[in-house]
Amino acid sequence: MTKALIYISWPVKAWSIPDAHAAALRERFSDVVFVQTDARDEVRRLIADVDIAFTPALTPESVAAAARLRWVHSPAAAVEGLLPLSDLAARDIIVTNSRGVQAIPIAEHVMGGLLALARRLDRTLAAQREKRWIQNELSDSDKWPWMLHSRRMTIVGLGTIGVEIARRADAFGMHVTGVRKRLDQPSPSFVNRVVGADHLDEALRGCDVLVLSAPGVAATHRMIGAAQLALLNPGAVVVNVARGQVIDTDALCRGLETGLLGGAVLDVFDREPLDESSPLWSLPNVVITPHSSGFRQSHWDEVIALFSDNLRRFQRGERLRNVVDLAAGY
Repeated sequence: MTKALIYISWPVKAWSIPDAHAAALRERFSDVVFVQTDARDEVRRLIADVDIAFTPALTPESVAAAARLRWVHSPAAAVEGLLPLSDLAARDIIVTNSRGVQAIPIAEHVMGGLLALARRLDRTLAAQREKRWIQNELSDSDKWPWMLHSRRMTIVGLGTIGVEIARRADAFGMHVTGVRKRLDQPSPSFVNRVVGADHLDEALRGCDVLVLSAPGVAATHRMIGAAQLALLNPGAVVVNVARGQVIDTDALCRGLETGLLGGAVLDVFDREPLDESSPLWSLPNVVITPHSSGFRQSHWDEVIALFSDNLRRFQRGERLRNVVDLAAGY
């Protein structure tokens, strides 16, 4: 009989599997034995005789102890918690992820952050709480408010999340350029131009809104620094829903402080929670959210649906969805 380990426990409640969803898996798959733990120190013992691990985090010790392990499914899109991936590759253990599950909420979050900046909603909400009518204050600059329409957006990381962002940006009348590694994939009709990572500088020139949605792997570490930010149009806005390490935070802060950049929408940071001493907290025209762009009520319904489909495929010996390239890391 197939045996599966469920280990999905985080300090963030939204990313920890609810009991009801674990119970739903047991009900759907009566022919699968599920063992579950919330304790990291129990994983090595429990994983010893399972065929499947449904988890975002494994250690080299637990992988070494998993003599029967054949498949790992991450409830997240990122797989950096499954370390090292080379150990899994050496054992021919298949890794799949939940790529695409968070694409729409994150895309909506991006557009919401941009609208908050463009329409100066921070000021109007503050005035609302103070019962102040601020029409003149909202038009006291030739730079604000501004429209998304006709702006040029560059999306670095045109994967499932980037595509959904592009779809919405196009609906707002924006001109979208996508940067992706895999140029053999078809280009969406709502993306005006797609270039490879080797043409990043070209894609950044003349950009009004830079969106980072690339995977957090070695190849993308600090790929956006001072030189890249200088290529953007003056007053451009940077949006990061990728990983904090994709951008040089010091260069980002300098750009915001000097006026080179007009604003930022930041959901991810080098260290989380963001330290209280970070200048990002108090910089004007910055929207900070606590790595919450993927939050929504239906998250676990969709994760469980994807895992269930893959589990049925696994039982039938069929190709699984969302197989991770372990060499690339995504």
